[in-house]
Amino acid sequence: MNIRKTHCNCRVKQRHSAFKATGKQTFPNSIISYIVVHTTGTKPGMLLTDVDALPYHYLVTKGGRLISLKPVQVKDGTIEIALAGGMDKAGNRVDNRSELQNETLFSTLILLSERYPQAKIVGADKVYIYPYANPGFDLSQWIASYIPAILNAA
Repeated sequence: MNIRKTHCNCRVKQRHSAFKATGKQTFPNSIISYIVVHTTGTKPGMLLTDVDALPYHYLVTKGGRLISLKPVQVKDGTIEIALAGGMDKAGNRVDNRSELQNETLFSTLILLSERYPQAKIVGADKVYIYPYANPGFDLSQWIASYIPAILNAA
């Protein structure tokens, strides 16, 4: 297994990439292998500063706002989405997603899976080696059982 250090002080498990120098034009939707969900590992009330330096494509704030941090590039291979939070006030890893984050994350995953149908949606701990569960919940189970608010209201 190929392992290397990355931006988040975690090691990377071997990543799949469909990008090859063929001399032909390759479109971004043909090379995105994974849509990866993280948490930022921040405590409640902690402000994220210098968001431009974050290594994610998208950030979902506690208020449910989706912030685009960087464009998806042909060479990326993954789309990285981070949920703000993931720690309690004492610094313990917890699942402290807000309902607004759930709504935004679910909608974003639907849109991205339509744009990149071959990409597998996974938690960060399925692609990267962390000493803790990241994003802090079973993502595949959540996707399978989550009912958006608009359907709950019907």
